[in-house]
Amino acid sequence: MMKMFFDDEPYGVFFLIDNKSFYASCEAVARGLNPLKVPLVVLSEAENTNGGLILATSPEAKRLFHLKANISRKRDL
Repeated sequence: MMKMFFDDEPYGVFFLIDNKSFYASCEAVARGLNPLKVPLVVLSEAENTNGGLILATSPEAKRLFHLKANISRKRDL
């Protein structure tokens, strides 16, 4: 069995915030909208995605458009 040594690894206290629909929330706030009430979808614009990928959706957009997957295609709207 191989022993692992962590003596030289950095250490500290780490804090993680799991923000609901982070990118959609940031976009909503930047536009002065309530991120929990606005139906907002963030899309990619890459040409190799056949119209774009849905990168983030607000909770209201998920409810209205029945989006379940974290990353979907634009056609799923």
